[in-house]
Amino acid sequence: MCGRTGLSLHKDQLRCACSYKGKDGSFIKPEWLHEHNDGKEYIPSYNIAPTDVTPILISSSNYKSVENARVIKPMMWGIIPPWHKGDYRSNDLNTINCRIENIRTSKLYNPILMNGGRCVIIVEGYYEWQTAIKRKVKQPFYIYKPQDEHVKIDDPDTWNNSYDSQNGWTGVKLLYLAGLYNIWQDKGTIMYSYSIITMDSNDTLNWLHHRMPAILDTEFEIEAWLDVDNVDPYIALSYLTPSTLLSWHQVSTSVNNTRYKSDDCNKRVSLEGKKSQSSITSWFTKVEKKKNTDEEKKGENPSKK
Repeated sequence: MCGRTGLSLHKDQLRCACSYKGKDGSFIKPEWLHEHNDGKEYIPSYNIAPTDVTPILISSSNYKSVENARVIKPMMWGIIPPWHKGDYRSNDLNTINCRIENIRTSKLYNPILMNGGRCVIIVEGYYEWQTAIKRKVKQPFYIYKPQDEHVKIDDPDTWNNSYDSQNGWTGVKLLYLAGLYNIWQDKGTIMYSYSIITMDSNDTLNWLHHRMPAILDTEFEIEAWLDVDNVDPYIALSYLTPSTLLSWHQVSTSVNNTRYKSDDCNKRVSLEGKKSQSSITSWFTKVEKKKNTDEEKKGENPSKK
């Protein structure tokens, strides 16, 4: 599954990072569309949670005034079903992820797929909690694209972000997740919302979790998924396979709190170091308890030595 992501780049950086080659060989930046979404805007965050608004890459085929083939449209995470009425926030369905195995038979997702609702979710990485080992508090990991030498995903000072129309984006490498989006409206409110497609994990990540998002590794895969006018929906769906081009590291359990958005959310931590510190703390606690207990006993029995 995929229940939390991270994306700290601002709008102009994202347009550069999502640039693609035009017919003349130069790079083109997607146009950024702002309208709708009940006034909710994209806010860069190291801990993006469901119902947050994030930048989504889609085909511009439905926007006749846009010259470029792709646009970036901020959308809310968690599809609002077309049949839902009233306050969009009262939707009770869990639609942050859609299982690839169920899309063809789903009364929600199959019509969206057939009507050209394919999209790409742009992230620097996503968080997953290890399910293979039973703990009271599961260990979170941050998963991301392998970076160039000397570039650390959890240290923006190393990213060296740059862009020009001849070379494109040469900064931090992003993950592109395949998804489906829908345009919902009721009583004058229009909301764009999306779900991330998930599939069974491969040997790269099944030690961590049995599900993983559908990740588009190459420009060909991104283009095929976005080209809703020329690539058949089911053929596009067949292109989605589990990615092996991934890196990861352990992060603090502070990311468990959806309201915690600090830039240390994706910082790597050492589980062994945490255990050592925990052991030291536990040892001092036991010593202090024993000391207090001994003193209490002496106070209760002053005649005994």
